[in-house]
Amino acid sequence: MRKNESPFWPQKSILNPPPPKEPYEPVRRVRMTLTREEQRTLDKVAASDYQVPVSILMEHAGLAVANACVAAAKATTTPIHFFAGKGMNGGDSYVAARILSSWGYKVTIWDCFPGETHSPTVKNNRAAAEKFGVPIKPATEFDPSNWQAGISRMIYENEPGMPCVLVDGIIGTGYEFIRPLPPQLTAITEKIEEGHVRGARVLSIDIPTGVDCDTGEVDPGAVSADMTISFVLPKKGITIFPGKSKAGQVRVPTIGLPINFADIVLGPIPEEVIEDGSEQEST
Repeated sequence: MRKNESPFWPQKSILNPPPPKEPYEPVRRVRMTLTREEQRTLDKVAASDYQVPVSILMEHAGLAVANACVAAAKATTTPIHFFAGKGMNGGDSYVAARILSSWGYKVTIWDCFPGETHSPTVKNNRAAAEKFGVPIKPATEFDPSNWQAGISRMIYENEPGMPCVLVDGIIGTGYEFIRPLPPQLTAITEKIEEGHVRGARVLSIDIPTGVDCDTGEVDPGAVSADMTISFVLPKKGITIFPGKSKAGQVRVPTIGLPINFADIVLGPIPEEVIEDGSEQEST
């Protein structure tokens, strides 16, 4: 037996060096944000190619929002108010409100588009919330001026009280900076901001109302959130300024899809984006 074939002979040494390693090349580039059209593509592909319909995604999203509300409220005695739009964010609001009500929280839904037509999925979740006894009122009737500081004490933890939790589910990725928020919505966002100033915690679903998903530009009436619950991946508009300043803490919970679902569906990040550095800058 030759020495280099002996099990006692060192396999890596000056006399027997290892073969040179091939240059490292990344297998794929991981996406860190989503644009408006990319999010819409993921929703469509999840339903058409993977048999995960919008109703299932909305149920998972609503549960994630409910869990975030529990973390913000701290106690079941803290009232939670949902401002529901007529799109996907509104549907998430109805689901989350129904779940929180079943957990014993005092929940109210404020409809920001009363009397307007909803998509079938949103309409079903609105009807379910109403059937389970969750009050649904026009958002124009919401008035934070009658709150008192510390009206709800954190009875389960030694923390100071606060009035309530406000959840922004008005407009998500559908907002574009070139189309300002209409006066009826800015009147609602102003009330949310008044509540924020008076001590309420503000949570936004997916992206704060009034922040452009693609450019990060901010409407004068945009919601300022303490926390944003963004699905699949953070939206590009809340990873760049000035939109980033409106998002607060960003959480990205799972909604029943693989964590790399965006990479699976959309493929590698375009080379020009990598060379330009915009994807890295957004993170």
